[in-house]
Amino acid sequence: MKTKMTGIMFAAAALAQFALSAVTASAVDTITVNVTISNAGTLTVPAKPVQVRDRNEDGKFDLDEAIYAVHETYFEGGAEAGYLSKQSDYGLSLYQLWGVDDGVFGYYVNHQFAMNLSETVEEGDSVAAFVYADSQTWSDSYCYFDQTDMQDVKQGEEVSLMLHKFSFGADGSTAIVPVSDAVITVDGEKTAYQTDENGAVKVKLDKIGEQIISAVSDTEILVPTVLRVTVSAAETSAVSTTETTAAASSTTSKKNSSSTATASKTGESAAIPALALTMALAGGTAFVLRRRHD
Repeated sequence: MKTKMTGIMFAAAALAQFALSAVTASAVDTITVNVTISNAGTLTVPAKPVQVRDRNEDGKFDLDEAIYAVHETYFEGGAEAGYLSKQSDYGLSLYQLWGVDDGVFGYYVNHQFAMNLSETVEEGDSVAAFVYADSQTWSDSYCYFDQTDMQDVKQGEEVSLMLHKFSFGADGSTAIVPVSDAVITVDGEKTAYQTDENGAVKVKLDKIGEQIISAVSDTEILVPTVLRVTVSAAETSAVSTTETTAAASSTTSKKNSSSTATASKTGESAAIPALALTMALAGGTAFVLRRRHD
């Protein structure tokens, strides 16, 4: 009996372990990353969430699979129509992006330059791929804000931002530097806000809802960056409302008191000439009676 019970317990434990393994495996079948695609300065996919699958079944998720997934999700005709990657002397490389097969391409993971498409991506990562607008000297500057996804902005609130770019030196070195004199755009429209020499800018958001903040420049080519901001209505304080109502009531009471006082004074003022008239009439009547009597 004891042996039988032990066997049952062992089988139950094994079954539980198998179920746990199945749940764990299914949980990592896909991951979600945010992907931005732009074509020669035109934003086509503004930091959209994409489900990435381990297509080559190597036990990890890579940049190639993320960009493939965004084409499957958002490009008309899917990845077969708009995306192509293959091995080159530099590793797994990009040969077609968003239907463009004769351009020069760049790609970044979490605002870091990626050498090839085999680089690993993880849950929640930010991926950007783009077609260079300058296909001759590759002068396009990949830029990004110091903030990522802002969900708690109130209507009329000022948002402080810093805009940086990835810079390549003549010797092949890289550096992160501020972007100055860049004009901020909101939902594709230019605003009056512009970055200073340190890349800093304050932007006031008056429209409620989700908005996309980006930047453009008249002096250099900026790869479109995306900052999603959700603006909610400003909260109205109950105390302020009560105080305002009380103040209004007080003002109304003062006006009513003033009106009553004015009316009282007006009545008093009107009574004086009326009394004088009555007295004059009485005197006149007495005078007439006296004359008749005489």
